[in-house]
Amino acid sequence: MHSVIERYEGALVRYAQQITGDAERARDAAQEAFLKLWACRPAARPDNPGAWLFTVCRNACLDILRKESKMTLWNEVQQQSAPADAVDPHGAAEQAEAIALAQRELLHLPESQQEVIRLKLQEGFSYREIAEITGKSVTNVGFLIHRGISTIRDRLDRAGALGR
Repeated sequence: MHSVIERYEGALVRYAQQITGDAERARDAAQEAFLKLWACRPAARPDNPGAWLFTVCRNACLDILRKESKMTLWNEVQQQSAPADAVDPHGAAEQAEAIALAQRELLHLPESQQEVIRLKLQEGFSYREIAEITGKSVTNVGFLIHRGISTIRDRLDRAGALGR
């Protein structure tokens, strides 16, 4: 169990924070997932603990958001009013600038596209694992990832940010 915690704790908290917008609630959701895994009888533990943990954590986050909807609204207002990270044009490489722009564009995608893209690119899950975590079909996961990345690429092309 200790190795499972070491392997997934950071990624799980990071994922939960992206959903909840709050580090404390993210840690609570991740802890709940680990406690549920620990409570499983050894014979009943999942074959793929990563996907199982992310699914349980995601559900815990959604429960937290439902219970604390006023708090979530406040966090969204704070995020929208926070200044965007400025890119230093003198010191930043073109690739680093394009990545920063792509990350900003990700925030403008629908929530479902943001979630599957983060699970794929930041956490390295397969389409099948993402489908297990989100409850979507593998085909839908693939479509959402493709559509989201295409949208980001199109926006960056229009802005001339990809330097093609």
